[in-house]
Amino acid sequence: MTINDPTENLLHELREGPASLVKLVEAVRWRPLHIVDISAEAIIGWRTDDPRAWRLVLEWLTAMDVEVNVN
Repeated sequence: MTINDPTENLLHELREGPASLVKLVEAVRWRPLHIVDISAEAIIGWRTDDPRAWRLVLEWLTAMDVEVNVN
């Protein structure tokens, strides 16, 4: 089975990744947001613990035209 929806593809890729990234993707998916606020600590954690997953989510957010505000 091939998954063609970019969001479903991403969620499939994240199945072993940080739950907090999955929650972020789901929040943007169900309430289309144009800007998301993410703490610097969360980003540092994702970049340290699972840089691949964070890179995938960041690429997806960019493709979805969602701006990330670091606070």
